[in-house]
Amino acid sequence: MLILASWLMLIFLMGTTRIVWAQYDAAPESYFLAHQNEVTELKFDEDSTTLLQGKWQFYPRQFIEQPDPELESQVVELPASFKTLTGTNATYGTFISHFKIPKQFIGQRLAIQIPSQYGAYSIYLNGDILLRLGKISKTPTGQVTEKAPKIASFVPQNEYFTLSIQVSNYTNLHGGLEKPLKIGPSATINRQFMLQMMSIAVVCGTVLGVGLFTILFSLFRGSVERNSRSVFIFGLFIIFLALHNLFSAPHPYAIVSKISWLWGARLEYLFTFLAILFFLSYMYLFKPRYIRRSIYYVGAGLLIFNIAVTLFSTPEVFERLALYSVIYGLVILGNFIYGFYVTLSQGDEYSSTNLFAIIFLCVTFLNDYLVLLNVIESVHLSFISTSLYALIIMFQQSRNYAHQTYYTERLNNKLMVLNSSLDQKVRERTAQLHELNTKLQYQINVDALTGAYNRRALNEEIQRLFNQTIQHPEQTLSFAMIDVDYFKKYNDYYGHLKGDEVLQRLVQVMQQVLPKQGYLARYGGEEFAILLHDMPIAEAREILEIVLLAVRAEQLEHDNRGDDKDYVTVSIGVAYMDAHHPYADIHTLMKTADLHLYEAKLAGRDQIKSKAVAA
Repeated sequence: MLILASWLMLIFLMGTTRIVWAQYDAAPESYFLAHQNEVTELKFDEDSTTLLQGKWQFYPRQFIEQPDPELESQVVELPASFKTLTGTNATYGTFISHFKIPKQFIGQRLAIQIPSQYGAYSIYLNGDILLRLGKISKTPTGQVTEKAPKIASFVPQNEYFTLSIQVSNYTNLHGGLEKPLKIGPSATINRQFMLQMMSIAVVCGTVLGVGLFTILFSLFRGSVERNSRSVFIFGLFIIFLALHNLFSAPHPYAIVSKISWLWGARLEYLFTFLAILFFLSYMYLFKPRYIRRSIYYVGAGLLIFNIAVTLFSTPEVFERLALYSVIYGLVILGNFIYGFYVTLSQGDEYSSTNLFAIIFLCVTFLNDYLVLLNVIESVHLSFISTSLYALIIMFQQSRNYAHQTYYTERLNNKLMVLNSSLDQKVRERTAQLHELNTKLQYQINVDALTGAYNRRALNEEIQRLFNQTIQHPEQTLSFAMIDVDYFKKYNDYYGHLKGDEVLQRLVQVMQQVLPKQGYLARYGGEEFAILLHDMPIAEAREILEIVLLAVRAEQLEHDNRGDDKDYVTVSIGVAYMDAHHPYADIHTLMKTADLHLYEAKLAGRDQIKSKAVAA
C-alpha cells in the first residue's frame, strides 16, 4: 500500500505537471475595462482555489484563440457537455472567457487544474498555447484522444487574462468540458492534487492488499467447501475492485502509465464487469437466497457478453451497452432485498450489516449511473462505497476465521498438554478460567472508552444499594445524573476523537475528587451517574459541588458552546433518599434525578439542581 502510494507521488512529482514559464501579454487593460460585464473576477488566496466558472463564450464548430464578434457564439456556463449545447457529442468548438485575478498574484506562479475530460483539447492563454491534451481536429480521423488529469502553470503580468479552450470529441458518449476547472496558486493546486492522488493510492493499495491476503488465505486453507470457495471468489472481487478504482475517475492510472485512452476506457469497464461478476458469485456461494440461481446465471451471462463486447468494440458501443445492462441490476437489487429480508426475519448473523451495505452500494451505483447520463449533478461515489464495503466484509470474514483459527489452535495445544499431564492441565485450566472470569467480569462492568463503570454495572449497583437503604432506614442514598454541556456542539466542532478524549479526562477528574465509596458510571453517551451511599445528604451535596468545581477548574477548551463560556462544564441533577424521603422504586429515584438535571440545563447549565422530597 505505502509502496504504491509513494510510486504514484514520485511519478507525479517527476512529470505530471506542466509548468509554463512564458510571459503572456494580455490584451490592453482598456479592452477589459470596456467589457467589464464579460470579465469574471476570481477570488482566491494563498491557501485556496476557485473554479473557472462565470460567463463563457462558446463558438460551435470553430477553433479560435481570441474572441471574434463576427462568428456565431452563445453564452454558456461551465461545466457543460456538447450534447447539451449542440445536441450531439460528436463535434468540436471553442470556449472563451475573460478573468480578473487578485492584484497580489501578479507576477506569481498560478496554476490551472484540468480533470480528465473526454476527447482532446488545447488551452490558450492570451492567444498563446498553454497546454494540449491529445490532438484536436475538425474530423474524427484527425483527432488523437487522450484522457488524463493535467496541471498547467503560468505567471500573469497583470490582473486580466483571456482563456481559450479548443475542444473536440468523436469517440465517447460524452464530450465538451463536463468537469470543472480550478485555478489558484501553483503550490496550492499541486498540493490538493497530490493529496487526492495519495488518498486514491492508499485506498487502492489497501484494498489490493486485502484481496491478495484473502486469496492466499483461501489457497493455503486448502478446503473445497462452499464457504472456502466463497472466500476465494471474494478475494478476486476485491482485486478487481482495486483495479477498477485505479482506472475510474479521476483516472490515476494515466499518471503512472502510458496506456492509451482506448485501453484505459476498456480496462475501466472490464475491471468493473469482472468485479461485479465475482461479487455476484460471492453472494451466490455465500447464501443462495441472496440471489436465485436463474437470476445469477442470467446476470453472469450478461456480464460475460459485456466483457466480450468491450474487448472488441468501440467505446461508444460498449459504454452504451453497459448503460442498458444496468437495467437488469434492478432485478438483482430486488432479489437482494428479498433475500436479506428473509435472512433478517430468521435472525442470521451479519444479515443487517450486509443488507445496509448492499443498499448503500446500490444507491451509490445508481448515483454514478445518473451522473454518467447527465441526469443529476453529483460526484462519483462508487469508489468510496465499494472500497468501504470490501473492507467491511473483509473485516467480517477475517474476524470469523481468526476466531475459528484461534480456538482451533488453542484446543490442539490444550489436548497436547492434557495428554502429557492431566493434573497439571486441570490446574492450569482452573487458573485460566479464573483469569478469564476476572477479565470478563471487568469487561462486562467497565466502559471501554472511559474506564468508568458501565450502565449494566450501574443497574446492578443501584438495585443493591436501593434494597439495602430500604432495609436500613438509617442509611441514605444519593443518585446524581451528570450531563456534559453542549457536547454535541463539541463533537461537531472538534471531532469525535477529541470528544472521546474529553470524556476520558472528565472521568479522571471526577474519580480524583470522589471518596472511596463514590460510585461513578457512564450512563450513556455524554451522561454519567454517581452513587453516594450511607453518607449524610449535606456531605453528599458538598461532594457533588466539588465535582462540579473540579470540572470547571480543569478549563477544558470548548469554543463552540454558544454561551459566554469557553470551557467544558457539566450539569448535575440529584435525588436524595433516606427515611424521610423514600422512593417507591428505583425508576422513580432515577427519574427524579433526571428531571432535576433537566432543570439545571434549563437554568443555564454548569450547576446542580436537587430537591429532597418524597416521591
